[in-house]
Parts: sequence; structure tokens; C-alpha cells
Amino acid sequence: MATKSAEQLVDQTLVEVLDIATALSSASDLRTLLHLILSKCRQLTNSDAGSIFLVERPDPRQQPEASDQLWFAVSQNATIEARSGGAMEAQVLDIRFPLSPERLVGWSALSGEVLNIPDVYQLDPGLPYRFDRGMDQKLDYRAVSMLTVPMRSTNGEIVGVVQLINRKHDAATLITPETAHGQTRPFDAFDQTLIEALASQAAVCVERTRLLQSQEQLIDAIIALLAGAIDAKSPYTGGHCERVPELALLLAEAANGVQQGPLADFHLEGEEAWREFRIGAWLHDCGKVTTPEYVVDKATKLETNYNRIHEVRTRFEVLLRDARIAQLEGQLAGGDATALQQSYDATVAALQEEFHFVAESNEGGEFFGPEQVERLQQIAQRSWQRHFDDSLGLSWEERARRCPAGTEPEVLPVSEPLLADKAWHVIPRSPQLLPDPRYGFQMEVPEHLYNLGELHNLAISRGTLTAEERYKINDHIVQTIVMLENLPFPRNLSRVAEYAGTHHETLDGKGYPRRLTAAELSVPSRIMAIADIFEALTAADRPYKKGKPLSSCIDILAGFRDRNHIDPDLFELLLRSGLYRTYAERYLRPEQINEVDIEKYLQKI
Repeated sequence: MATKSAEQLVDQTLVEVLDIATALSSASDLRTLLHLILSKCRQLTNSDAGSIFLVERPDPRQQPEASDQLWFAVSQNATIEARSGGAMEAQVLDIRFPLSPERLVGWSALSGEVLNIPDVYQLDPGLPYRFDRGMDQKLDYRAVSMLTVPMRSTNGEIVGVVQLINRKHDAATLITPETAHGQTRPFDAFDQTLIEALASQAAVCVERTRLLQSQEQLIDAIIALLAGAIDAKSPYTGGHCERVPELALLLAEAANGVQQGPLADFHLEGEEAWREFRIGAWLHDCGKVTTPEYVVDKATKLETNYNRIHEVRTRFEVLLRDARIAQLEGQLAGGDATALQQSYDATVAALQEEFHFVAESNEGGEFFGPEQVERLQQIAQRSWQRHFDDSLGLSWEERARRCPAGTEPEVLPVSEPLLADKAWHVIPRSPQLLPDPRYGFQMEVPEHLYNLGELHNLAISRGTLTAEERYKINDHIVQTIVMLENLPFPRNLSRVAEYAGTHHETLDGKGYPRRLTAAELSVPSRIMAIADIFEALTAADRPYKKGKPLSSCIDILAGFRDRNHIDPDLFELLLRSGLYRTYAERYLRPEQINEVDIEKYLQKI
């Protein structure tokens, strides 16, 4: 076979360098990039072994006492790998040591000097650096020729060091300690020039990859910060934005491993797809930053920023004192003391019983029927005398609602109903607060923003929220979608808004905010729905409900399945995989965890 000329070798090397540049630009993560850099450097120089060390500079704000380090990031050795089946990396990787000029790589990283050494065992002892023979002894290897080249970024900063070992005559040769000198030769000037060029290019790629990783870490940290801030808004829903992603990821991992059945085609391929889902899960309630805390935490019907039952109780106290005053005044006027006492006692008993009913009504419950509403209206017909101007000490906005322009001044005292729905209790909804039609939301919007009417709130048939407050709660998903769809996510995160914004949709097409059909709901979206519901059912930190036993939560979740709200296959997977219990043992209180007969739910599937 004809020997290639020097010109042909240079041309071939140039082609290989161009191929390397293309390959380096496509590497997706740092470890892959470093392996690619090292393998190409070894290939071009016919080196038996090599390593890449990266300089790590700690943030002085977080680690003020820490010093710079060298990270032994990747290592390759054809001889060791052939001998021990690839065990080289397990023995040497992920080692970190102080950045010191005594080591060859440390000197090169600190000084920026290229070290091209024909035989590392023959180094002049007067040099400021030395070769550590410990690794050779540990691996039963013999390093001879060595080329250590700093990786310099575009701004001149040294980000790492490429170290090549044992330039071989024959690529197929395996180095032994006894024959190493005969099997290797020094790196020549062309080798050095070539690796210096590649090291500079590699430094730029490392810098870019680290920057991208830093950006990803920053985005993830901001997302976690936002989720934590949402949880921190309320002492009762704290942890929701953390627990839902945990359960969603557990269920997604289980679904990803299903080999047969309707879920067999579901796969989240690659770290980017998982990161996209994870971010969507973390941001599923980001719209709650716009939801007033008193609505989220509303534990009683009369609660706004405080529980207005105290105000109502004060009116009862006024009526009680009025009754006592009427009794005493009657006695002073010569009335029958016995009859007056009986009348007073009857009034006290009636007021006590009526306040007890109003207070119980305020607590909310499963159902508050027409008979109870009628009773409230009867109690409301009692009146009390107000002697003070109720327009004093108000904000301009509340004063404008209470006393609109043209209102005649009150003549005090005035007679007030015990419970009332007043005009100023209604807070109008401005046109700016209507949903933007461009987003395709299909939700019924109440006429008013809020209705604080006392009878209106006490007459709530289920729970503690009015229609206006229920809409405001549900509006968090509208705000989530609007916020996320307006963020310039890169292509690999393009489905974050979908994953975050569909957990209140149902398979029957009656969910919100877009009333999507089953065909429009992806498996990740269906996973998010189950995770959100199950977390809410099992949570024991809500002010409006007590923590339910695990069996009750599964029973309610089965009802959602039976009403075609959640995916039956994912519900089955939640049970068969035991994830419901894994989650419970991690997050539920011990007294909530009881036995669940999953078979009775699986028989219906």
C-alpha cells in the first residue's frame, strides 16, 4: 500500500477537523461533549489515553472560603478499557482536587503553558511541576509521552485542560509497562499545533454548554421559586405546587414503562421531554399569584379578609342590650316586672337560638337547602339602630361604592336589617377583566366580580364559595394559560403551557377553561388531572375540609372515573402500581393511611 504524502495527511486532517467542528456543535450535554472532544483528540494524534479536566470556580457569595478546583471530568484509555472491560471510568471519574501548580494539569491551567513531555518519568526535578505516578501504579500502566494543553475560551479564560498520553506508532497496540517505550513516541510539533487548535474550539463549546446548563438551572430555580411563592401565599395550600409534580412524575414514569394496552404507545423520550413535563407540572398553578388569598383560604361563608360573623354577632349583642334596656325602662315606668322579665328572657332565648343558626350556616357544609335560606331571611327581618356614619374611615373606592354621586346624606339614627344584601356589597366586573376571546376559553363568567352580600353568602348551597368566588378560583387556570402562552419558550419546551393548563379539563368535554374533549387531551395532560385531584383529596392542610382517609380518597377518585372525568387506564395504573400508597406514605398523615380494597375498583374497568 502506498504511503500517504505529508500533503495528503494534512488534507485528511483538515477534513477530520472540519468534521469534528460539526460534531462538537451538535453535542447536547457537557459529558457527551467532553467525551467527543477527547476521543477526537486521541484519534487525530493516535494517543492511547487521555483525560479532560475542567476548572471549577465556586461562587464567592455562596462559598466565600472555597478555592478553585480541577474536576477530573472524562478519561479514556484504550489499553485499560481492553484489559478491564471499560472499568477505567468507574475508577477515576468525578474526582476533584485543588487547582495547584504542582500537578502538570494544574500548572497548565494556571500558567496557560502547553507541556509537551517526551517521558514524564524523566522530568527535571528542578521544574515547578511534577508527574504523579500514583495513577500508573493504581492502574498497572506506564505513561511515557504526554501532551497537556490548556483550553482557553474566547475571553482568554482557561476553562480546562486536555491531556493526551502515549502517542503510539500503531493504533492497535496495547501499552504494557515493560514495552511502553518501544510502543510510543513523543508528540511532535504538528500534534501540538493541532491539539491547541482543537482545545480552543473545545473551550468555546464547553463555555457554550456550561452557559446553556446555567440557563437551564436558572430557569428551573425560578420555576421552583415561583411555585414555592404560590405555596407560601397560603399556610393551608403550602406544598401543593410541590406535591402535584411529585405524583405526576411518579405516574408518568409508570405509564412510560407500560408495554401493552392503551398506554403502551405513550413515551416521553429523552431528558428534554421529561424536563418539559416537569416544568409544566411545577407551573400548573402559577396563575394563582393573581388569586386573592381570602378566596383561596375561604373557610366560612362570611369570610373576606376577616370572618364577618364577628360583625353579625355584634349586632346580636346590640339587640340583646336593647332588649335589656327596654326591660329596665319598662320597670322604671311602672310596668309589670314579672311580665317584663319573661319578655326579656324570651328575647334572649330567641336571639341566642337565631345567632346559633346563623353561625352554623356560616360554617358551610354539604348542602344548605331552601328551608334554611327561608329561615335566614326571617332572621334578617329583625332590625337594629345604627347611630354612627358608616361612610367614615373608608378607602375612596369603598366610599364610592357606598355613597355614589347624588346620594342623599343619611339622617341618623337609621334602622338596619340584621342581615342584608346591600347595593355596595356588589363589586362590578370591569370589561378589562373579561377573558380574552383569542384563547378560546369556554367558561361562564358571572356578571359581578364579587358579591359580598351577607344573605347572598350565607345562602350558599354547598361549601363556602359564591359563584363569583368559585369563578375567581377557577380563573387561576385561565391566568396560567395566558401567562405561559405569552412566554417565549424554546421549541423543546413548547408544550409546557399545555401540560400546565389542562389539569381541570375532563374526558367528557365539560371541564374548564376550554372544555376540551378526550381526543384533545394528551396522556401527560390526563396524568396532571389525576395528580391534581388526588393531591387535593388527600391534603390535610385545607381550612375548609379535614384530611380524608386514603380509602375515601380512592373512592371519590373512582367516582371521577365513573363520571368520565379522568382517564380510567391511568386510574387503574395508579392502583395496580401501588403509587397511591407510595404517595400516601410519603405525604399523608399516619392516621389517614388505611387499607384500600383496589379490586372493587378494578372490576369496574
